[in-house]
Amino acid sequence: MGGESLSVVIMAYNEAESLPEQVMATVRWLARVCPEGGQVVVVDDGSTDGTGDLADRLAAEHPGVTVVHHPQNLGMGRAIWSGYEAARGEWVTQLPGDGQVPPEALEGLLARRGEGDLVLSVYRDRGDGLLRRLVTLGFQATAWALLGDRCRFTGTMLFRRRLLEGVTPRSESFLVNVELPLRWMRRGVRPVVVTLDPPRPRAHGRSKVLSTRRVHRVVREMLALRRDLRDS
Repeated sequence: MGGESLSVVIMAYNEAESLPEQVMATVRWLARVCPEGGQVVVVDDGSTDGTGDLADRLAAEHPGVTVVHHPQNLGMGRAIWSGYEAARGEWVTQLPGDGQVPPEALEGLLARRGEGDLVLSVYRDRGDGLLRRLVTLGFQATAWALLGDRCRFTGTMLFRRRLLEGVTPRSESFLVNVELPLRWMRRGVRPVVVTLDPPRPRAHGRSKVLSTRRVHRVVREMLALRRDLRDS
């Protein structure tokens, strides 16, 4: 990375079966692409299946791994923000603990970092089936109506850590991945956008994103974000 360091935040809630493979794949990848300074930040978001203990053992074996523990499940947004706060690299990105997005997917973002301080991504086609596609279309339509942006970008982003200065997101769900770019763009940051291949199928467990309760929460947070952006 030309002497620049990189922190990769991995969020995990009850991902004991998937986390070790994802962390080790990221450690090996960082050693290849960022030998001058790579950090893996694992955020255990109040897991009850031993994920936290596994993360601690990985950190004990690999000096480049940092672990943040939440005493209880606080939601994806809080987990992402805790990881970002613990990041030390000049550049920061994230991966899910379920392994659906491998670290190699980040290489397309790294290749564009010379064009700006924020690199966003969109999927060519998620390929998650009809239900997920309908939920995505509903989310984008709601975002357009409330925020004036379809927010097609994914949580897989790359940004200079200095963009975090003076920003405190309020979203506690995955909407934080929308809130932060929108706030940065309001500050004049112009993003570069890359296209990613679809995520891999989950090897273990099931998605924790799709539920009626979470959909209602995201809509409430989107309304609050609209007020914040309007008043800022």
